[in-house]
Amino acid sequence: MDEPIQYSLGQPPQRTGLGGFSLKATIVVAIGFFGFLLLQLMGLGKLGFTVVLPATAVVAVVISVRWSSRTVAEMSQILTEDAKRRRRGEDVYISGGLSRVPGGRYRLPGLLARTEAVRGVDSDGRDFVAVLDRPRREATVFLDCQLTGQTAMTQAERNTMTAEWSRWLAMLSLSGDVVSAAVVVATRPGTGQLVEKEVGAIVVDTAAPIARRVMAEAAEYLGIHVPEVESHIAITVKFDGEVVADESFMGQLSTRLPGWYTSLGWAGIIAEPMDEDALVSRIHGFYSPDSEFPLESLRVAGEPHGLAWDDAGPSIATAEKEVYFHDGWNSVTWEMREAPRSTFEDMLLTGLIAPHSRVERKRVCMVYRPFEAGAGASRVEQEHRDAMVAANSSKKITSAKAEMRLEHTEAARRAQARGAQLGRYSLFVTATTPNAEALPRVRHDVEQLGAGASIRLASMRRQQDTGFAVSCGAGQVPWGKETTSQMAAA
Repeated sequence: MDEPIQYSLGQPPQRTGLGGFSLKATIVVAIGFFGFLLLQLMGLGKLGFTVVLPATAVVAVVISVRWSSRTVAEMSQILTEDAKRRRRGEDVYISGGLSRVPGGRYRLPGLLARTEAVRGVDSDGRDFVAVLDRPRREATVFLDCQLTGQTAMTQAERNTMTAEWSRWLAMLSLSGDVVSAAVVVATRPGTGQLVEKEVGAIVVDTAAPIARRVMAEAAEYLGIHVPEVESHIAITVKFDGEVVADESFMGQLSTRLPGWYTSLGWAGIIAEPMDEDALVSRIHGFYSPDSEFPLESLRVAGEPHGLAWDDAGPSIATAEKEVYFHDGWNSVTWEMREAPRSTFEDMLLTGLIAPHSRVERKRVCMVYRPFEAGAGASRVEQEHRDAMVAANSSKKITSAKAEMRLEHTEAARRAQARGAQLGRYSLFVTATTPNAEALPRVRHDVEQLGAGASIRLASMRRQQDTGFAVSCGAGQVPWGKETTSQMAAA
């Protein structure tokens, strides 16, 4: 009988300096110390004692001490930027004909404000859409996915599919131009229209009345009591400026896209490219859940909804400290503060991803940012050397944390030698409810689901709008970005 395989995410990357302190703190202390010596040689020792040494200590503390999973410097920047945008009134977004949005469109806010949609046809003849961030020269394509992880299968089959998923992620690292891959799994109450259409297609007029009644009641029950699960994968690719200017990047994407979604079948994921109609319906449904029923009605009828990417956003949205308000709905977004410290099995995230009876609308977004193959190998070696220094830097008994870090980096070196690739993982969870009074209960339920998955979730305070946009899986990630106000004005 096959045993479940134990997996491990490793530990967050970090560079170790002297005395076990971070490399940044070590560099700051070294610069301050040499500055102090220079002032001493110049006969300005008093200035060194009163200014240089205290300033060095303050800077070292600011970049080293962590507060809510971030350094004091990072938290100070978040607080400052949030205060600025509230003074300017930029925490409130209004679109439409009477707004400041160019053309009176209903554009997506925040990180997605300057993106545009470009249509194309891949080499297999399927329509797809690429969301282009022209200033950053990044284009994102989307794959609509059907997950088969809950079907009956042996442990050996599950292990094989997990290995194939790992190979698919490793493939993204080999090209060297893939910025990120976001996997989104969203649950929402079912409208029953798709089930009703399926029943209508399989029940013939000559069937017995009792049989037709049983099928109709079954469709009604499934449509009301069984939630819908939607999933998609967003792959963001970096291009050169010339390729983006003449839009020849669409030709490159059309060639690479079939390879991405056909190879996912080995990992138990049935994928197909999303066109603009399907993508706008998905993202607009996240921002305006009240539109889900009419959009699904049009999809069941086989008719286009007519909304363009420039009209996929909400009519009004407000970014509050702990909540994101959009078109009459309230959403809370969490980020993964700590990944599982110990080993885990392949079904770890099932409870967090699966539909929940008290959290009707929820989505989980896992973002994978691959390192280029050559850069990944050098980073692994640097991490291993730093782990060895941290484990041997003290004459006292080596801490268990240092030993675990050394063990993980050694395992990463071996995996790299066998062909594995290096990447960074992040996870975001968003829960949406129309009732603001239900938010405390929703918070408790989601955080308990995260704890059940050995994940420590932290609410994205003062960044709820950014977290909401990232968890939509629309190709935008927060790392390396400007502030939301700067991007909205760009």
